[in-house]
This record gives sequence, structure tokens and C-alpha cells, in this order.
Amino acid sequence: MSRCKPIAALLLVCGLAEAAPEQVPLYREIKDWVVACDNLRGCQALSATEDYGHTPLRLELRRAAGAQAPLQLSLRYAGQTEYFPLLLDGEPLSAVADALQLTQDDDELLLTAEGAEAQALLAELRNGEQLRMAVDGEDEAVVSLRGLSAALLLMDSVQGRGDGVTALYRPGTRPASEVPVAPPAPRLRPYPGTAPLAEAESRAIAEAVMAATRSAWVEEEMDSTPEAEAFALNEHEALVLIRTWCAAYNCDFAVYRVSRQPPYAAQDMRLDPLPLDHDGLSGWVSYQPEKGELAYLYKGRGIADCGESGSWRFDGERFQLASFSLMNRCAGGNPGEWPELWRVIEP
Repeated sequence: MSRCKPIAALLLVCGLAEAAPEQVPLYREIKDWVVACDNLRGCQALSATEDYGHTPLRLELRRAAGAQAPLQLSLRYAGQTEYFPLLLDGEPLSAVADALQLTQDDDELLLTAEGAEAQALLAELRNGEQLRMAVDGEDEAVVSLRGLSAALLLMDSVQGRGDGVTALYRPGTRPASEVPVAPPAPRLRPYPGTAPLAEAESRAIAEAVMAATRSAWVEEEMDSTPEAEAFALNEHEALVLIRTWCAAYNCDFAVYRVSRQPPYAAQDMRLDPLPLDHDGLSGWVSYQPEKGELAYLYKGRGIADCGESGSWRFDGERFQLASFSLMNRCAGGNPGEWPELWRVIEP
């Protein structure tokens, strides 16, 4: 009797069952590419060199889950609005490149294609090593295609397209009807609102909590004065944000949920966890009491071409995860243009 042996996750086990689907949200770096898929199994693949080298030319692929979702391809040339010929490994791209739609603004050239045109162009690109825009002068405008095939394979795996007619990598005969639909988006419970703290109560809570928790966050080399703010969560509890110290472009924060009555005892935050075991609540933390929104933004470096951000919506009892974006690899993109990994339905 033959025995089943472990094999790679994307292959069939003993020819009887397919491997378990990839868990989402997903973020993965593959050679010179980043793949990010959200909780609805919508995926992006972005060119981002492994050595963090800067290039003004960036290629991005997007596709939502489901059989009918078209591939969206965009090629951005930052800092330049003039179009130059595109070369694949030194040779002109085929006539399919003419399907790219050109858009210009003040500081960027954008070329886009969708659906069959995008897939035809992608089929040509995935067999190459480098896409280059033949710009005038000494500037290099290139996209490395190392890792693109693996990125496409991962996108297909997350969306259940493997060996099917809708696959981006190695299409097969499996009908589109077998592609899973997108999972339902979480629906946020509404924020009930609450009366704001009076100035005197806000100051009293902030100062008391800062004094009581100081040993948990104070550091000897802190060269800035800590600052605290307090906000009403409901009739019985308050949220306190303490900015403990700041570096060049990020700050550290201590965040507490406390009773509004002295001695302002700490309560469980009841904060939904972030995906991928991230901690959050550093870099810059804010609370918008009119919306009940707690948010943070952390820059990977000062120009904000990498980093992460997230937000929670308060429902009167707990903080519901409302958004999460992540870009670990600093690839010279526009500030804050990080893949969204968590999507919800607003109340």
C-alpha cells in the first residue's frame, strides 16, 4: 500500500484534496516584489526592489476575489510626465503595449490597462527580467521582474484560481465557476457617541494617569516632556493618550482605558487585534471623539514610502478594527501609499 508523503502547500496531497487556502490578510516579499492580500482576498503585487533601491518607475497589479474580477495593471513614472518607449530586456514591447491608457498630472505619468489587455501584457512581462522606460538622460527608470511569476502564483493561490481559465500564472482548464466568491466584509457596529469631558475633568484624568503609569514608560534619556490627553468613551470610562517621547519622525505613546472616577483605575482596552501579529499604537496616535476613532500611523522612514497604519471604531464597549495598511519594504513610492489589508462595511 502506498503512503502519502508531505509535499508543498500549493500541490495536491495524495491526489485527493487540495492544500488549505492561504490565510488572509497576507503580506509577503518575494525577491523584487511585494504581495499583499486583504481580508476579502483582494490582492496587490507591487514592484519593490529587494535592495531598497530607488527607481521612479513602479508596476502594480490589482485583482479582487471572484471569477468576474478583472486584472488591473498600472505603471507609474514619478517626477516625469512625458511618455517614453517601453523596453523588455532591451527589446520593444509587442503591440499589446498600445492598449495602455495614458494619464498625466503635474508630477506623474500613469499608464493603465484592465482585463484581457492587462493579462496579455502581463503574459509577456512575466517571461522577462527587466522592464525599462527609455527616458532621455542618465536616469534609470526600470522595474525588476525577478519574483513576478511567484507573485502571480501566490495571488492565484489566495484567490483559488489555480489551473483555471482565470489564473494569472499558468492558466488551465478549470472553469471560472469554480473560483470562490469573495468572503463577506465585516460590518462595523455604529459609534453611539457620548458627551465630551469638561476641561477640568479631562485635565485631572490625564495628569493622574500620567503620574500613576510613569514607571511603565519613562526612560532616562527622554529629552522631551511627556504630554497627555483624555477623552470620554462613555459615561463611566475615558481614553488617555500619553505621548512619551519623539524621535525624528515617530513618537512613542502609552494608551490607557480608565475609569472616570478617582483613582482612575485601568480597564481592559478591549481592542481588536491587528492582523499579522502587529502591535500598532506608535508613530503617531490620535483619537477623534466625534467619530469614536482611535488611529495610528508609523513611518518606516521619513519620506513615508513605507510603514503601517491602522484604526479602530468604538461601539460603546469595544474598539472594532476598521482599517490596516502595511508596506514593510521602502521602495520609493508615494507617501502613505501602502496596501490595505483590512476592509469593512461602515454602519
